[in-house]
Amino acid sequence: MSQPYEPTPPSVAAEAADVLRSLPSLEDTQAQVQAAMNEITAAAGQLISSVRWETLHEGSGGNCERPYEQTAGKRYFLPDAIAQNVDVSEQAWAKLEQAAKVAAAKLDATEVQVMQNQPGNHDVGFYGPTGLFIKVGYRGNLVVSGYTGCRLPREAK
Repeated sequence: MSQPYEPTPPSVAAEAADVLRSLPSLEDTQAQVQAAMNEITAAAGQLISSVRWETLHEGSGGNCERPYEQTAGKRYFLPDAIAQNVDVSEQAWAKLEQAAKVAAAKLDATEVQVMQNQPGNHDVGFYGPTGLFIKVGYRGNLVVSGYTGCRLPREAK
């Protein structure tokens, strides 16, 4: 099999390019996602005095996937903010999840997906246009993640 996936049809690719032109640039979106992550980590610091945030890896990016693969669009996974071995009560988790919901809504990331939701084991994502997401999770470590989704870099707009 030479091509595992057929290319996006031209009319769909043109619509995808139009969508990207209507959104903030990759750089602006990256700053907005980072600001949302900062808002969540600040809220966690107010709720849980023992929280100490670290970044254990670099961010990563690349070209976009279907239906944006024929555009100049790029995507970027921001470095996760991680607080290791922190005790998060269920009451604090509920407030943290609400803070994440509010921060993500500023980026139109309002589609909620709950992967885990049991005492001491939480994983919730807030998704928006072209795959953008803000995620918060807790299972002994508290993690805040962010992804730009597909966006056009400034020079391609």
